[in-house]
Amino acid sequence: MNNVLQKARNPQAESYPDITTSPTRTIAAIIPAYNEAGRIRRVLQTLHDVRQLGEIIVVDDGSSDGTAQESRLEAESDARIRLIIQPTNMGKGQAIYSGWQATRANCILMLDADLCGLTSQHIVDLYQPVLAGQADMTIGLFHGGYWRTDLSHWATPWLSGQRCFRADLLKKISWEAAAGYGIETALTVAAQLNDWKIVKVPWLGAWHTPSEDRRGFWRGMGRRSMMYLQIIRAWYVAGGLMCLGIRFGRKSRVSNLN
Repeated sequence: MNNVLQKARNPQAESYPDITTSPTRTIAAIIPAYNEAGRIRRVLQTLHDVRQLGEIIVVDDGSSDGTAQESRLEAESDARIRLIIQPTNMGKGQAIYSGWQATRANCILMLDADLCGLTSQHIVDLYQPVLAGQADMTIGLFHGGYWRTDLSHWATPWLSGQRCFRADLLKKISWEAAAGYGIETALTVAAQLNDWKIVKVPWLGAWHTPSEDRRGFWRGMGRRSMMYLQIIRAWYVAGGLMCLGIRFGRKSRVSNLN
């Protein structure tokens, strides 16, 4: 992430349109993907029906399978799909950064590439509060899809990778913290430090396959352990300790979508 940190400390001169004042509110979906062949196509096919999206950016993070080929096939029927290929596996944070740098949209829709049960209505529910100025960021939470992912989102909703937010907010997060699996934590800590308004959106029937089911129990547990270590590091680096004082001294700006 060294290149990312260099750019984050020295922001480019051009500015991203402010979604709260811009007459044209554009949305770019960014989908980081690592070895998601057989899964990413169903996500892209769902997004095909969401006409509000201006761009659909797939960032292939050094995959060794057919992730890029499947993305190219879907791009043949949807000109909004763009593919960015990172030559090595650089982590989700770098993938989101690469996608952000490739778009001028003033609203970012962040999605996992292995979603199951995803519908176009889930996407609309996620971006509408941001477009309407009712939220700075929304977080999609699984419910009623698969009990293990339902439980995960109930216990740790701030780790959900399904989000929509104003693109300019990415200038305010710690990209050092966002390295690896830290992007969701970096966003969450920045939201607390900067008093962003967050709306939690239930995604009924949506889920994704747990790592242990895809990779086998021991490999999956190893991957999950690495992820949680990176999340703890991200929380500390992003300023999580400062959030503890803020949490008890300020009224929460987190709400649920009714």
